[in-house]
Amino acid sequence: MTDSNFSLILDSLRYCMKTILKLVLGACLLLSFSVFAHDKDGHGKKLMAVDNFQKMDADSDKKVSKEEWLKFHDTMFADMDKDGDGMISLEELKGKQMEKRDKMKEKAKENQKQGKKKNQTTTTE
Repeated sequence: MTDSNFSLILDSLRYCMKTILKLVLGACLLLSFSVFAHDKDGHGKKLMAVDNFQKMDADSDKKVSKEEWLKFHDTMFADMDKDGDGMISLEELKGKQMEKRDKMKEKAKENQKQGKKKNQTTTTE
């Protein structure tokens, strides 16, 4: 094997490793965005899993029973199944996502208004 062939193989290997590293870092970044979400007030970051756990834990014993788990998810399913046919269509799922987005926008507007009111009160005092 000549030096030029070895150099070519080494360069190819470096390129592959850089590509793999970029893909892994990209996947980690996407995962971190999906795991963290703003809390209800729009401040800080809170694990969505923790928020859902608290919603499922109906008796606040810091444990989720099978019944609590099933009730939470049955309620979620029923909320998405707008036509009540026992199945969620792609349109129903998209509609639910649009509802969530609209609620988040409304909440953000509400928070902005409250922030402006707080600023007006502090500047007039």
